[in-house]
Order: sequence, then structure tokens, then C-alpha cells
Amino acid sequence: MKHVITLLLFALLLSSSLAAANGTITGTVYLPNTERGVHAGPGGMMWDISAPKNRKNAERAEVWLIEQNINFHALPYASVQKWYQEGKIPEGQPIYHVEVNEKGHFTFQDVPAADYYVMILDPNGQESTQNLTEKISRDELLQKLPHTDEFELFMIGMRTCLVQKVSLKNGQNIKIRPGFL
Repeated sequence: MKHVITLLLFALLLSSSLAAANGTITGTVYLPNTERGVHAGPGGMMWDISAPKNRKNAERAEVWLIEQNINFHALPYASVQKWYQEGKIPEGQPIYHVEVNEKGHFTFQDVPAADYYVMILDPNGQESTQNLTEKISRDELLQKLPHTDEFELFMIGMRTCLVQKVSLKNGQNIKIRPGFL
């Protein structure tokens, strides 16, 4: 009996230490034409001062977290179609999805350590200014995805897509500042 209890305690400690090895990625997305949103103007980045105070978004940005080392081409076409058309993540793949809350915050909790693409889809279809790093990250992700034309048609559609890379280590909590959409 003593050995069973010892084994159970050891298993509990091991499982809790493995769970702690995962990390958290949080961030905030400020969409254009919201209280905190900024936009590119003739003089550079500007606050949208015409937005009413405490205005809430009717639609919210979607945020996808996609591991950089996935072999997308090994996925069956039917799984890829369900992901693109229905938002159903292929089983067992390190792909995560959240919508931002009413304040634009998002959180991915208990995520395994890896290098990821953070993809933000603006529901309003606003043009965004992307820096060179974000553009390179977006192009890199699109080259890895299977059936890119379907991805752009069904996932992005009329929305703006911003992609940023992030590297998460075991037990790390990262707060990212994605580019403004």
C-alpha cells in the first residue's frame, strides 16, 4: 500500500511538472475605428480620435497560433478543407484558435514550447500597414500551407491578415504586441 501511495504521489508530481512546462501567450489587438485603435494616416500612425469612448466591437478579430514545424502536406485534404472552410482544427495538430474579447485581449494557455506563427484576422477587412518582418512572416506561412488559394479564399477572405513569429519556451509566459491592424 505504501508503494502504491508513493507511486501515485510521484505520478501526480510528474504530471504537474509536465503541465507547468507549457507556457502562455497573451496579447491585445486594437482594431481601427475603435476607441484605442490607431490607423495609418498621411503623417504616420494616428489615434482614431473620432471613435466614441468605450465603443465595443460588434465583430472581433480571430487569432490563430500555428506551430512553425508542422508538415502540412502530410495532412489529408479533407482535414485541410474542414479547417479552412469550417474552422475545425485537424486532429492532433499544434494549431490553436481564439477570438479576442471585447477589449481586444487574447490568451493561449497551456501551449507546448515551440516556435509559432501568430496570425490575426481583422473582421473589418481594413487595410493594414505591415512592417517588413510581418510581411516576411506572412509570406513564409503562406508558402508552408497546403492549398494556399483555398486558405486565402476561405480563411482570410475579405479580411486583413497579420502574421508575427513568436518563440515559446517551457514555463514561459509571453505578452506579445502584435502590429496594429
